[in-house]
Amino acid sequence: MQYRVVTGIAILVVLLVCLPVTAMPEIGLSQSAGEGRVIVLLGGINGTGMAEKVLVTYQAGEVFEFPALDVFENPETGIVSLSRTDSVPARQFMLIQKTPGDIAYRVRSVTVAAESEPLLMNDRAFAAVPATSMYYMDVVPEGKQHEWVDLDWKDKNKDLNLTVYAPDSTLGPYSDVSDGKKDGRIFLDVSSLFNVTPGSWFFKVQNSRQEYTPYSLNTYSA
Repeated sequence: MQYRVVTGIAILVVLLVCLPVTAMPEIGLSQSAGEGRVIVLLGGINGTGMAEKVLVTYQAGEVFEFPALDVFENPETGIVSLSRTDSVPARQFMLIQKTPGDIAYRVRSVTVAAESEPLLMNDRAFAAVPATSMYYMDVVPEGKQHEWVDLDWKDKNKDLNLTVYAPDSTLGPYSDVSDGKKDGRIFLDVSSLFNVTPGSWFFKVQNSRQEYTPYSLNTYSA
């Protein structure tokens, strides 16, 4: 009997060692793929302030795009209503443009240092048709001091604007030249003296030109 038990344990150990990691997703061995380390240069918006070189560990966000039918913008009040129709029960969010005096965040431009590892991407491609606004959502975890927002369309001859709706403030809109250079990218570091407010953050990408503009939108919590 002891021989059979020992033999069975030995076979189980061999199977666990030989099986690929992808065969056991339930134990969470692949979760580290959503995190990374990167060196960034933090500077001021509009080219003001000294750049600060920082090594951070970050987590990539899962950006969700709202279908156009789920968005209603009230032109008189400026209130935007977003409805999640793909969940049960349906959830509705109200976005209100606040005054600059209500902003409790510091916003700086981000440049990824050349020697750092590549940023994680969500592998989702988006596009802006002429003169429209698109809305997106990401859930920011608790205990984070920074929320990076990376809007990249790579073509400096086209223009997109970005507005960030934190749970307690509205930031922006920001344009391509907000960081002092025109490069077809808006990369922001939103931070707070304490942790940033966790929960649902929303992003509005606006195309003010009569041009079709492909882009990527990624968020990173650090």
